[in-house]
Amino acid sequence: MLGRVFDTLVVLLRLGLEDNGPKPMQITVLLTPDEWRDVYQTAQRHAVIGIAWDGVERLQSTSPEQIQSMPADLAGKWFADSQTIQAANRHMAKRAAQVQAAIQDAGFESQILKGASLAAYYPQPTHRQAADVDLWVRPRQAGHGSLAERRQALLDYLRRQHDTTIGEVVYHHIETTVANTEIEYHITPTWLCNPLHNGRLQRLFASAGQQNAELQEVYALLHAFRHIYHDGMAMRHVIDYYLVCRANREAGVQAPDTIYRQLGLTRFAGVMNEVSGYLFEQAFDKRLSGAAQHLLSALPERKVSRRIKWDYPAETLCVLPWRTVHYLWRRIHHYV
Repeated sequence: MLGRVFDTLVVLLRLGLEDNGPKPMQITVLLTPDEWRDVYQTAQRHAVIGIAWDGVERLQSTSPEQIQSMPADLAGKWFADSQTIQAANRHMAKRAAQVQAAIQDAGFESQILKGASLAAYYPQPTHRQAADVDLWVRPRQAGHGSLAERRQALLDYLRRQHDTTIGEVVYHHIETTVANTEIEYHITPTWLCNPLHNGRLQRLFASAGQQNAELQEVYALLHAFRHIYHDGMAMRHVIDYYLVCRANREAGVQAPDTIYRQLGLTRFAGVMNEVSGYLFEQAFDKRLSGAAQHLLSALPERKVSRRIKWDYPAETLCVLPWRTVHYLWRRIHHYV
């Protein structure tokens, strides 16, 4: 596949995510202590430490010989890190509940995005890594107003909160720190650089008003797509999308193909289905498309390559103009 270290991480993730799914593949070659350290560092890079540790624990109980070369100090650190992730997730869930109660009293409605929302699809939700709390916040009055009006209403509220430090204000969210917890207040869940597709996306969010099973799948795909142009896609993003799709298909929810066509995401959705199936459903005999091979080859190191970007020209061509416009927008609008 993609090298002994990354292959081993895939095995651990399959084991950690196993829930009456296909039988995970096995580690066929014993790793050296240094290679195990590389597996841990790769899991760290891809924000899947907790899920990978679940795989380690399953191997310990079923095939201990496969991890006999893992250094004891590494095992101790890995276990401690997984405990820290669980504690952080519980803390963020408590803080999110407090913030949601406060903003509801102030006349807003909210819904959790990303982290805790996607974690619900995991066998062990508290084992999914998250760095902050993301909330989609909207005024409760009918119509909600324009994006700019909603942003201003939210900013006015946040400025009145003595325990809140306002950070960067961007098109779709406001970064804050609330009692030492990072919270992003989203005016809209996300965006696309292509103005035509972004307009359709914003109308879709506005008409829906909240996430449902179909929109959750679209959002998981969009979240992964954003990272192609930012810091590179991680295994966590692939897992998020894979688990949401699996849950939707099992519940009888059809793939949102019409929405993908409207947003210019049909090609990327196909690539993500190929890559996630290859990694988590043992479809190794299936021939992958060129775009899927590009993404899969860049995945281990989370590369942001020109070759990957140009697999999606409709979005790529709009990245620089979008950033230029947004830079000028921020120069004009001094919110903080």
